[in-house]
Amino acid sequence: MGKSSKTIHLSPFKERLYIFIGCIPMITVMAISFCLLYQDYALNNYNFMGKSWHLSNVEKTSYDVKVSCIEFEYSDLRKKFPSCAPKNCFRYFTDFLISENEGKTLLKMAHKGWLQTDDSDSASFLSVEKGTIINGNSVTKLKENLYSEEELLTYKNVKQSILNHVKTKFGVKNLYLTNENQFTKLSNNNPKSEQSKYWIPKIDKNDREWQQYSVILFLNDFMADFYGSREVFENLNSSMILTIQPKLARVLVYSPGSENKHFFERLEYGISYAIRIPLTCDEKIKSN
Repeated sequence: MGKSSKTIHLSPFKERLYIFIGCIPMITVMAISFCLLYQDYALNNYNFMGKSWHLSNVEKTSYDVKVSCIEFEYSDLRKKFPSCAPKNCFRYFTDFLISENEGKTLLKMAHKGWLQTDDSDSASFLSVEKGTIINGNSVTKLKENLYSEEELLTYKNVKQSILNHVKTKFGVKNLYLTNENQFTKLSNNNPKSEQSKYWIPKIDKNDREWQQYSVILFLNDFMADFYGSREVFENLNSSMILTIQPKLARVLVYSPGSENKHFFERLEYGISYAIRIPLTCDEKIKSN
């Protein structure tokens, strides 16, 4: 005769315990998923001072969106430069155009430049093309031959790469670099002039009528090197605000009209470095 099988009877407590243990992996996965979803929501949507904010968090490597134009701001420009003027208004950034090594070389150039002056302003501006640093109401000349040939070649190649990318990305021709590029250094020092108040909203087109595409190349990292200095865009007829977090070698491009009124958050600590590269359709303004 075969052996009779035994039936194991578990107490109600042990049954519940085994069921709970079996569910632990599923509960863990669900908890992690919930945390990730909440983190993404918290990073991308929160309310501050009665305004809804949208943050482009640091994990994102690109962003591309069209925004509504104020048409009369661009109508004459599109007639004058039909192959070059922005066809749409936009905000765009990418982390795939400029390498980290190129970004670090440009950051090194910034550091070398600001060693030439006693810089205590909240914002100062360095021009490689003009060989100057503007600090408050004073102008300092950079030392001759401050930069190596390799550094200058990297700077030249980066500018050309950005120009070529913008022309291809937005399908435009006859777009040019200028000599009005600026390395920027932002800090939490007290401002020495109105120009140094980088937290006051501005419209690029109002400052430089000849500027048709605005470009910012960030040279160090939000949170790791400083807190604040995020690029903030105010949307037209909306409480929604877009904030771009600086990141080494991140390239931000946007149309320069009222649709992209913007400012930098005031820094809490650290120093933020970037390069502003204005692009123009006007051949008279282009760099030599």
